[in-house]
Amino acid sequence: MADDTLPQYPFPLGPLGEPPEEYSELRAKCPVTRVRLPSGDTAWMVTGYDEVVAAMSDRRLSRAALRDPGAVRTVSGEDFSDNPYNLLNQEGPDHSRLRRLISPAFTPRKAELWRARIVEIADELIDRLIEGPRPADLHHDFAAVLPVWVICEMVGAPVEDREKLQTWTDRLVSITAHTPEERLSAREESAAYVAGLVARHREQPGDDLLSTLISARDDDDRLNERELVWLGINLLVAGHDTTVSAISRALFQLLRHPEQWQRLVDEPELLPGATEELLRYAPPSEIGFMRIATEEVELAGTKVAKGEGVIPVMHAAGRDVRHVSDPETLDLARTDVAHLAFGQGHHYCPGAGVARVELQAAFGTLARRLPSLRLAVAPEQVEWLGGLLTLRPRALPVEW
Repeated sequence: MADDTLPQYPFPLGPLGEPPEEYSELRAKCPVTRVRLPSGDTAWMVTGYDEVVAAMSDRRLSRAALRDPGAVRTVSGEDFSDNPYNLLNQEGPDHSRLRRLISPAFTPRKAELWRARIVEIADELIDRLIEGPRPADLHHDFAAVLPVWVICEMVGAPVEDREKLQTWTDRLVSITAHTPEERLSAREESAAYVAGLVARHREQPGDDLLSTLISARDDDDRLNERELVWLGINLLVAGHDTTVSAISRALFQLLRHPEQWQRLVDEPELLPGATEELLRYAPPSEIGFMRIATEEVELAGTKVAKGEGVIPVMHAAGRDVRHVSDPETLDLARTDVAHLAFGQGHHYCPGAGVARVELQAAFGTLARRLPSLRLAVAPEQVEWLGGLLTLRPRALPVEW
């Protein structure tokens, strides 16, 4: 296929915030296909479950190589892939070293220790919803607050700074929604903010993750100063953005399928499995993080040349009929859930345990406190915010 006739990536959303309609056909017929990027470059997009697992597990497909001169680019101008200190952009020993520093804070056991506090925060946000105007905006006043509140407490940032953290995040994870200049300014402003946090925590250390990282930097010299700042940014941005989108998008789908919402209300024991099904059916994004082939790689019979870009769309994999029966149906009691919402391989999300607890707390607390929760508008009237790495509604009006 000639470059000027290639499909344009990212694809437009399907109706009602559903995955792009092209994914189903591509998974069945061409799970590795060439696409044109917003920058004008081309890359291979991967949509099948097995193929995505293979691509994300292959060390020859490198995030760090995105910074090589002349590398394929998703967008023109500065973006988050240019930052060598971003954990997602690293490979090899440095990547492993930095992950080891933060991983102890996000183990499943540590995540469980946070469950009661996360439920407390969810209850407080619901109290505010009940006392506030109706219809309420479940995205802005619940889903967009809970994860950033949690990560601020974990890291040691003031919760009242959540609005500016969200503004910087939206720019940092932008594909087409913001200009290169806006992306660069967000990078600089967020770095200055975290550097200020570091200075304050050096003077007054606390029982938080940032103080722990400062100790590793100052006592054991396991971090340099820029790595310390960017680990803080990684934690504050990645520690809430995808979870915000996962909660909002899942709540929309639950309320669009009222029989499934009622099932969750009536059968709270379904919550752990239901959370996995919602991650499969309504993941936080519909796009993927590009890698560069450092040597020739074969994916599903397709030869990827050295230097070519590969985009494993991990969120497209959850509707692969080879792994999930009737994948277009949301079924909270499903037993054959297969998804890659947290990634695969050495870039698997280190915060997956905490994210799962947050999702379970969000859905479970809402089902307990507001069992009659329902959309206040027709599902078709909910608008979706595009152009970002994650997907979320602009607003989610609800009644109860």
